[in-house]
Amino acid sequence: MHLSQLMAKNDAHRGGWTPPIEPPGSVIVTSLSEVSPVQRSGNRAAETPQRLATSAPATTTVQQLPPSTLASGNEAALRQAIEQWSQSWGGQLIPQYLGMYASDFEPPKGLSRPAWAQQRTQRIASKKNIRHDIQNLTIQFNASQATVRFTQLYQDERVRAIDRKTMHWVWRSGQWQITREATDQ
Repeated sequence: MHLSQLMAKNDAHRGGWTPPIEPPGSVIVTSLSEVSPVQRSGNRAAETPQRLATSAPATTTVQQLPPSTLASGNEAALRQAIEQWSQSWGGQLIPQYLGMYASDFEPPKGLSRPAWAQQRTQRIASKKNIRHDIQNLTIQFNASQATVRFTQLYQDERVRAIDRKTMHWVWRSGQWQITREATDQ
């Protein structure tokens, strides 16, 4: 029997079914064990020439879901936003990368937002190529906010780093935006 048939059958007995409502302040924890960097780099390598060959920058459309949507919808949209952020950084798509950060983003080390944006632009643009991968992603939701933790694999022609990163995202204006980030060193 199909799930919708079961639900309809139960609805007839109970007078209607309503989706579960999560209490305010509830926290939903999910985790994802990403594909190995070797497997992802193979996929990225196949994407990179195609991305560079087009004149228009490649972007990933972020699902626009209201914060009241069930957690799985928010989770899918957030995971897509995280992937877009990573791909924008790795693809050196600076406007898209910077566009992932909220207007009230708190840059590290006491920098102003404009000084931080200028510094990030210079650092990203000065690289011949960048590889950025995410592993061991965990997400904690709290209403329209989420705390994201993962292992970050970064590589350019001079630097190779593996760090733990924590990011704070907020759902605003129909999209997930970064409000804070920190790299554990």
